[in-house]
Amino acid sequence: MTLVLFCLACASASAAATEPCPPARAGISDLGFTAYQENGQFGGSNVDLLRELQRRTGCPIELIWFPHGRLYAQFYDGQLELTGASLRTPERDRYGIWLPYTYTQFELVLRNDSAGKFHSLAEFVEHSKARLNVPRGISYSPATLVQMQRLQQLGRLEFVNDYQAVFRKIVAGRAEGTLASPTIHLRYQRQHQLLGQMRASFFAESPRTIVGLYISKQVPPPIRRRYVDSLRSIISDGSVQRYNAHYLGEEISRQMFLGGVQDILDAMPREP
Repeated sequence: MTLVLFCLACASASAAATEPCPPARAGISDLGFTAYQENGQFGGSNVDLLRELQRRTGCPIELIWFPHGRLYAQFYDGQLELTGASLRTPERDRYGIWLPYTYTQFELVLRNDSAGKFHSLAEFVEHSKARLNVPRGISYSPATLVQMQRLQQLGRLEFVNDYQAVFRKIVAGRAEGTLASPTIHLRYQRQHQLLGQMRASFFAESPRTIVGLYISKQVPPPIRRRYVDSLRSIISDGSVQRYNAHYLGEEISRQMFLGGVQDILDAMPREP
């Protein structure tokens, strides 16, 4: 396995050295430890991955920050060659090719005084009066969307610009919780001194799923293949797990990748 990865890296480096690669614009947005801005700098596991992808492909990648709701409009309009962390959807598939690289799972995150033993979002809708805030532009499972619609009809769900706004409203007492993965909510709990004041639990409507990035169909196939080969090597050599462990700790990263990465590699397109 080590020899195979070494050969892949050598092939990638050789291609990068001999074939010109046009610059790419990658859209990123506020997603906690996945991507964030701090003191004028970008950080997060997805940012680390994109920088490593630049190194292994030899393709310059410019990171551009957008509100999450605007990012995909820019991608659909041909203004971006790459997206940051993305769940796969039919609409996004019309404009780009999805390249998987990690896992995610939404949790129901509530202040302690509103938390309960909710095994599903349906139970939360029926047995709580707590209000949720969520950002615009986030993709959810169909089963989750059904319960979110119920919450909206009850006046218990509000859409805001980003997760920063979500947690500001929780601190201000204008909402009691949100839906977010650990990668997202742990950063904002730490930032707003909410650790120990909130509880997070997985819910039945949102199983663990694979996250990827999109590469525009406008990118020529030979360049797309270069990205796929480099991303495959980043996944196979454990780099993605290390990026997550750096921000979340070893235990959470281990749980995220329980069972390994073969499902991710199997989902990688063969002819990008």
